[in-house]
Amino acid sequence: MTQAHMPKVSVILPTYNRDALLREAVTSVFEQTFIDWELIIADDGSTDGTRTYLDELRDSRVRSVVLDHSGNPSQVRNAAIALARGEWIAFLDSDDLWLPTKLTLQLDRLAANPASRWSCTGVGFIDEHGAPIPQRAGAPYGAQSGWILEQLLTFTAAATMPTLMVHTSLLDDVGGFDEALVLREDYDLELRLAAHSEIHALPEALTLVRDHRDRTTTRTRVADLHRGTELVLRKAARTATSETVRAICRRQCATQLVHRARTLSREGEHRAALGSAVRAIRDAPLASEVWRAAIGCGLRFLRLRTERA
Repeated sequence: MTQAHMPKVSVILPTYNRDALLREAVTSVFEQTFIDWELIIADDGSTDGTRTYLDELRDSRVRSVVLDHSGNPSQVRNAAIALARGEWIAFLDSDDLWLPTKLTLQLDRLAANPASRWSCTGVGFIDEHGAPIPQRAGAPYGAQSGWILEQLLTFTAAATMPTLMVHTSLLDDVGGFDEALVLREDYDLELRLAAHSEIHALPEALTLVRDHRDRTTTRTRVADLHRGTELVLRKAARTATSETVRAICRRQCATQLVHRARTLSREGEHRAALGSAVRAIRDAPLASEVWRAAIGCGLRFLRLRTERA
């Protein structure tokens, strides 16, 4: 019996109801200058033309797994990872793209930096039609090399999921995606990777992140995103072995709670806003910003009660 070929890189690509964008993402894998890869597409029960497209793919390097719809990105990615045979795992989302030299350059730089068991690249941003756009929100994307756990916790460095290439042994060490998390599961994995290994960052914008209205972060309520980030930070605090890291996590939890409180207050959910502000005080009782947010939420809550009286 002929032994199955073990590819150098396994590309993990989850998708759900993104037939047109999925085709572009897959094409960007086919166009890679490095060709010793396998592509594992995990379909979370799509109801559009995705299944037909997957059936039409004839390249022997492509495999697909069709799942019952769960809406849980961690489950979908883990299902694909379970089938992976490569030495390295690369992640691509079905609405994003790679430039043709992405895999080649990452593997070359990783070979030159053996202490790093994972890698990220710089990013460019595109709109729904693929046209270049500036970054629309957040601090400017900054990929950094080395031990970057504290920088990831303080959002002074970034290593976004579709840029990542991770050695299989490192992914085994950290345990894959946490299926209990339904938001910010990618950030959680990145924190665990950063706690276990240095990263090598390529400054070149080899990954194109698409900003469109069906993007998960776009269609998710902002208050829920802050709550998801807070939960990931609390998990990081529980597992941290450094008091410095635990202290950073507590401060960052307070910051997320403050952002959530202000968002809820703007949306008229004053009681929930006040509750978030009070919890922020518990995490960072000496932070003036936390107290300002709590007082502001409290005053708005009292004003609303007075108006209704």
